Amino acid sequence: MNHTSTTRTVLATATAVTALAVSLVGPAAPARADGRPMPDVTGKNLVAAYGELNYTTTVRFRDGRGAGRIVLWPASWKVCGQDPAPGTPMDDRRITLTVVKAGEECAAPTA
Repeated sequence: MNHTSTTRTVLATATAVTALAVSLVGPAAPARADGRPMPDVTGKNLVAAYGELNYTTTVRFRDGRGAGRIVLWPASWKVCGQDPAPGTPMDDRRITLTVVKAGEECAAPTA
């Protein structure tokens, strides 16, 4: 593989990753789901959780540390909480996942 081919492959991969990241941090809007119940995604890697939500579902992320961090690389985040609760129909509901970096602990829920 020559230098030009390697550069094209790296750029194509970077473009694909950027497109996924941008799609995940897009503006929050009501989810347009197919009537399925909300799965339990708490504790899962963000990529796996988003896959269970059917990649076309619009999801809003909340930084579980309260620092307002933005999810740029979904594979390095995990889900600590979710709204709506598991089993709730997803039709036209705003879905919010509370996330932290994969190496961080989830904060204890407050009463």
